Amino acid sequence: MKVAALIPARKGSKGIPGKNFKNFCGVPLWRWTLETAKESLVFDLIILSSDGGFTDIQPEEGVIYDNERPAELSTDKADLDSLLRFYAEKNPDVDVWCLLQPTSPLREAQDISAAYDMLSETTKSGESKYDSVVSVYNHPVIGWIANTIYHKGRKYHTALYHTENRPNRQDRKDWFLENGAVYFVTLQALIERGTRIGLMPGLYVMPKERSFEIDDDTDWRICEMLMGGK
Repeated sequence: MKVAALIPARKGSKGIPGKNFKNFCGVPLWRWTLETAKESLVFDLIILSSDGGFTDIQPEEGVIYDNERPAELSTDKADLDSLLRFYAEKNPDVDVWCLLQPTSPLREAQDISAAYDMLSETTKSGESKYDSVVSVYNHPVIGWIANTIYHKGRKYHTALYHTENRPNRQDRKDWFLENGAVYFVTLQALIERGTRIGLMPGLYVMPKERSFEIDDDTDWRICEMLMGGK
């Protein structure tokens, strides 16, 4: 069983220019994820994918710095599932892939290893219990998506819950949000579904304090404060 991690680190970013290569607590943001991935002891191979962002990098065993990410996979509109499939095609001997985004620097090695252990679980009959694992945190969100349906010629909004049976907070204890920190998927599920989440996903629940993603300057300040408090 060969397990690989993909760390996407393109140069461009609209929210924070050069975000993935900007120093976070004194170290480039991408390196926090690399070091955590190595510390987890899960991976046979770690691939860092960039469109030319890596400079003056020293070779490391088991780590590939790919500076030649295709242009069509380096735009704001490029999706990470396509990037994952691209590297899966280049590395057909990898059985399990893990997507680790640099924008989740607060994840710990134990989160990666525990999520992998979940992917490895089997049923009583010996079959795989999950074909993918996604990290989440508990969040009893009452959510909406704006301007998604038409009614009488006008756009209205869609609630992410049954408005005719609005649940109380205590009834939402099993509601979760993806935190973007860890995604595992088997090669078979990736091929069959084309995405990082298969038909039999497991939810790896992380604490809220390790679930912050960096999308803007406010997130950056919050994460640096939390990291400094560790």
